[in-house]
Amino acid sequence: MKPRLYFDLRDILGAPARALSAKQIFVMTASLVVALAVFDLAFYLAHLVSGSNLGVVFDVYGLFPDPSAGLADPLAGPVLILGMFGAVFVLMLGQTGVAAINVEQIRGNRFFSIKDAARFALSRARTVFLCEIAIAAFVTFIVALFMLLGLFGRIPYLGEWLYSLFVVFPLYFIALFTVFIAMIALVSIILTPAIAAADRRGETFGLILETFSTVIRQPLRWLGYTGYALVTGKIASFVYAYFAFRSVQAIVFATDLTDGGRMRKLVASALSHLPIRSDLFREALTVFPGVDWGISLLPFVRSGDSLASHVMAFMLFLIFASVIGYFLCVVASAQAYGYVVIRYHKDGYRIDEEPPIGEPTPAGTPESAVNSTPNGLPSDPA
Repeated sequence: MKPRLYFDLRDILGAPARALSAKQIFVMTASLVVALAVFDLAFYLAHLVSGSNLGVVFDVYGLFPDPSAGLADPLAGPVLILGMFGAVFVLMLGQTGVAAINVEQIRGNRFFSIKDAARFALSRARTVFLCEIAIAAFVTFIVALFMLLGLFGRIPYLGEWLYSLFVVFPLYFIALFTVFIAMIALVSIILTPAIAAADRRGETFGLILETFSTVIRQPLRWLGYTGYALVTGKIASFVYAYFAFRSVQAIVFATDLTDGGRMRKLVASALSHLPIRSDLFREALTVFPGVDWGISLLPFVRSGDSLASHVMAFMLFLIFASVIGYFLCVVASAQAYGYVVIRYHKDGYRIDEEPPIGEPTPAGTPESAVNSTPNGLPSDPA
């Protein structure tokens, strides 16, 4: 059964509830863990290139390193940057999988599994990657042209004249357009996965075109939907974090009745291996950035260094990662439904009337005319 769509803000309001799905949170949490592994690998590889003692570096940073850590070798910087981009790309694939689950629900397929979502996300990996590379390559090309212009500017007397005469046209307009493209590149991190999830063809050019078209033709609607998702997602993820915190407390309390406090000590020592004083933990466990009200784990920390405590620390990290994963699920769900609404308003095209993935699209029906009603208004999908 398909959800009823209104093709307005009402379709976005339920994003926090729709995202509270075990398979969506699992997909997003798994992508977070893989993204962390990619970043860790790049971080320690960068320190290896710079000649650092990896044992000492690991003792300082552990599995949750600070990306701003200093690197001695200039070649180590690009390695770390590539690792950061790789981690973001993995998160985008996770968002693609979550968005695909939502899009399939819109199409009437409520049995789109975790395996299906992972397979679909991997099938769109090349398209999403090439889309981001194309946008980044254009910005890099323009920056390279300006660098070349800087060399001409060093020509005595003539260089200053050339720079002064062309600073408004075409340099200013080119720079203005480049800044806009750079902003699209940032926007695409959360928008492109939703578009890729709704695209049946998986074409790179179509993905780029839809990303630009969505932002240019429906900027206020997209900003409104995204702002709502970010605000409600943060509040909803804090509520989820609170229940997760109380659930762990309940486990510890129940086992404490018979084990003599051993599990309590194990959990307390496991917390000492996690960076609970970091900005990431603090922001995730507060109701909203800038509001000093949230969950504090510091009173529960006790020192300890057993193998079991490290395993428990990893398990607690998975629970914490699911908090961030739920927040990203809210954003991905809102982006998926938002794109369906925006696509209807800008193109008159109804994604909700498409057959689910795996079922063929009716032959001979042009995309622009699919599921249009005689009066141009959306039909009742129910």
